[in-house]
Amino acid sequence: MKLPKRLKWKHVSALYEAIAPALKASPAKLDSPEPGKVLVLAPHIDDESIGCGGAIIKHAMQGDPVMAVYFAGCTPERRKEADAAISILGISEKIFLEYEDKSLGSHPEIAEKLAATIREFRPDTVYLPSLFDRHNDHLAVNNYLCVAQKKSGLDFTVCAYEVWTPLVPNLAVDISAAMDRKIKAVSAFKSQTAVNDWVSAVEGLNRFRGITMACGKYAEAFIRHSAAKYRQMWEKAFNV
Repeated sequence: MKLPKRLKWKHVSALYEAIAPALKASPAKLDSPEPGKVLVLAPHIDDESIGCGGAIIKHAMQGDPVMAVYFAGCTPERRKEADAAISILGISEKIFLEYEDKSLGSHPEIAEKLAATIREFRPDTVYLPSLFDRHNDHLAVNNYLCVAQKKSGLDFTVCAYEVWTPLVPNLAVDISAAMDRKIKAVSAFKSQTAVNDWVSAVEGLNRFRGITMACGKYAEAFIRHSAAKYRQMWEKAFNV
């Protein structure tokens, strides 16, 4: 699949057309995420804590194995921050790749690496930034997941989370009991919170989701589909 240089309005329109059937039903609301093996894809170190840190904590609390793959910007400073956050979140395995920020779309070999990880780990659920997210590295990881799913021949549940772009979700997970730990994990990224106030951002977004989706005091929102359906949405949006 060829990744476009930038998400355009025609892609957004095609994406909404693809997910329209799911939007007609009330979003599912869960007290805890579905159990099983979890693979978290973080294009940049901290995406996982911002987008799905509460769900990761709740997975760990119920004994689910959690592996995180970090793709870009894995400098010594940010790895140290990630290690601090990992211990808070309860991630049991980690992989740091050696790519530069804003370069992921130029490395098609990532798809095969990801396919090998999926075949070996065999996740039940994969978390990643949503295919609506406006960061090109996030779009690249979506592209590579769709290629990797096709290569692996495996199906699993995809839960797409929000970082830079709010989404129209079909799933909410109550993270009220995990919110304090999530804030501690986000706060571990000193290099990033010095630039943007991510603590306030996640507190506000997760409180908004809890209120508007009637899912506890704090909630995380996701687009959830089977991997095969998620890939079909991507292919329709980008005409591949």
